[in-house]
Amino acid sequence: MYHGSFRKMLKETIHESQKCQRNWDLNAQISEEDKKLIVESATNCPSKQNLNYYNLHVIEDREKIEEIHKNTKGFGPIYSDYDSEKREENAYDEKRQEEGEMYTNSQVLGQMLLAFTKNEDALLQRQKKDDWSEDRSMAIGIAAGYVNVVATQLGYATGCCKCMDSKAVKDVLGETPILLMGVGCADKTRDRREHHIENFVFPTLKKNKNIEVTYHA
Repeated sequence: MYHGSFRKMLKETIHESQKCQRNWDLNAQISEEDKKLIVESATNCPSKQNLNYYNLHVIEDREKIEEIHKNTKGFGPIYSDYDSEKREENAYDEKRQEEGEMYTNSQVLGQMLLAFTKNEDALLQRQKKDDWSEDRSMAIGIAAGYVNVVATQLGYATGCCKCMDSKAVKDVLGETPILLMGVGCADKTRDRREHHIENFVFPTLKKNKNIEVTYHA
């Protein structure tokens, strides 16, 4: 039986790791030991039949990170007037402004950028018409979750990004990205939702997080 403080730590990790970090203290560093553990969490987590559905790129080259970041424009102007405290009033309607400046996803600008790409190697065929897309998505989701929790427990922050120009990012990586994930040291002097370099504050949809749980005891 664990001490109550350990359970408290786990609960805090769950709620802290849920947040997407949008700005970073790039003067700080991630230790080599922590980097290895974070990568291990991404490559040794569960996958269906323990198969290799994805490849992992670990990017620390600042020029490459910034080049990828330039190609993550996808956060649209429809959120500019979103207020999470007024959930019902912010439902989609046809009158909402949908044209304007698109913002990059600055969560990719952390000290490390993890890029999950499709593993092109032949996977073990169990059935005649195996479709790996759903299994791959599930495997990458689990991997990102492991990174999220482990990095948080080590004192770092994370942020996932799927909004990107895949072709442009492929030109940098050599492979088509499925998911990007920034990992690094949060800028403690700023609200986590402030864009790292642009004059923009990302909204939060936290009021929509209300998953129904049914217990079958």
